[in-house]
Amino acid sequence: MSGEEPFGALAPSPMQERARRLAHRLPHTYFGRKAASLLLGPAGGRQGRPFDVEIFGSQRARLSPDDNICEKRVYLTPQHWDPEERRVLARAIEEHRDPVFHFLDIGANAGLYTLFARACAMQRGRALEAICVEPDPEMRARLAFNVEASGAGGEVRLLPYAATAADGPLRFAVNVKSRGLSHLDEAGGLIVEGRTIVSMLAESAARRIDAMKIDIEGSEHPALKAFFSEAPRALWPRLILCETSHEDPARSAKELMLTAGYAEALQTKRNFIGTLG
Repeated sequence: MSGEEPFGALAPSPMQERARRLAHRLPHTYFGRKAASLLLGPAGGRQGRPFDVEIFGSQRARLSPDDNICEKRVYLTPQHWDPEERRVLARAIEEHRDPVFHFLDIGANAGLYTLFARACAMQRGRALEAICVEPDPEMRARLAFNVEASGAGGEVRLLPYAATAADGPLRFAVNVKSRGLSHLDEAGGLIVEGRTIVSMLAESAARRIDAMKIDIEGSEHPALKAFFSEAPRALWPRLILCETSHEDPARSAKELMLTAGYAEALQTKRNFIGTLG
């Protein structure tokens, strides 16, 4: 991805924007999703290029709908993108009483969860301090662009690591057709630096985490197990959004969190959402 062009240089055409706006009104139903697939082409989503758009009411992003499912959904149908998860996160930010909300985004991808959290914090007159962890250089470049385009450079720290059970180099497999499916793999062609969550928080001098999102394509269990073993309880987030759709039942991140004391707030198709009791 090229970040040389300033934000706005890759805006959708008026016709593409009209198609996007129409898709934004579609219900989150079977027929709504089918209608959205018909609008993807007219909205430019099959052109194989990124688009500069405003998202979540106050943030800016350069989205590539052709090779990343979450970017496609936020570009075309943001109302269909993790609505339950975002509702819980928005409520946590709304009910937060401190002037600063601390967010840890592990497997940050293009930064969409962080930008959503920032939009919610801004609506409530609160500041956001976020740590975004993303090992894929391409996705980290997209993340960095989106953060800067939104004016959040001073609020978001980017770390180039993969969350794991121990510090050290690891192999990482990049899925160029669907970037959100890239993952740690012994057969992967990219070498990345693995870090424990505690190690990353120490590097960032973090003293508290109000909410954590962790989506690392099946590697959540070892990363969280090390975290619960090493981190002082005061550093445990009050809210965790954890992908569970790829997990091994014998190494269940959900069961690990329940054992650690998190109560099930919501189980969606993809994610376990837990609150600390």
